[in-house]
Amino acid sequence: MLGTEFQEIIAAMTQSRNERVWASRAFMDSSRIKGFTADPLPTGMNLGQMAEANEAGERMSAEHFPKEIFANYPDKKEKKQADLVLAAGAVVVSAACADVLRQFDLGHSSLYPIKLFQHDRKTLVEGGYFCLNIGERKDAFLREHSQRVIEYGIGGFRMPPNLHDDDVAVSRAALGGPDLWVSPPLKRIFFLSDKLTQALRAAKMGRVFGFHACRIVEGD
Repeated sequence: MLGTEFQEIIAAMTQSRNERVWASRAFMDSSRIKGFTADPLPTGMNLGQMAEANEAGERMSAEHFPKEIFANYPDKKEKKQADLVLAAGAVVVSAACADVLRQFDLGHSSLYPIKLFQHDRKTLVEGGYFCLNIGERKDAFLREHSQRVIEYGIGGFRMPPNLHDDDVAVSRAALGGPDLWVSPPLKRIFFLSDKLTQALRAAKMGRVFGFHACRIVEGD
């Protein structure tokens, strides 16, 4: 029979191996970018500034996002969009994706309704959609343990688009709190808990998120 203390150590090691954090490369995936534009925002922010603030984990109200966006090209009919696209600077998710996200702890992240129109600004694109504001940050990214990290801007870092499992290292601080977040100074990547990741995979949405497992570094 194993001693109680030894059993507890084995249980803790097993639990550690089962704990996972996932990084999404969707912000770096050019195939996620779709040809839409929007009218000026009431906040005075342009679409690029709105996108940058959202990717940085700023908590933003509905007024920071367009309520309607319009297809760029008159000779192209836009079909029903995928479960996650980048359109007119916004992170746009399908109603089905929003339903999955709402089942988890989003903290200060929000989902705001948005309408997608064809170029004529009258005909709706098939499907229901929401803007996703990622309004949570965790101080968990470990630059010194992350392979292939690249300096990006002033004081920032990014990973190459061909991300691999374990390229991004995080501390155990990533395991607590909300299920969706970013981790500055790492840019162009957002993170998800294992339970949210598995729910999105079960809903057949894994491909559009581009999940890659993070390496959890003990003691940091």
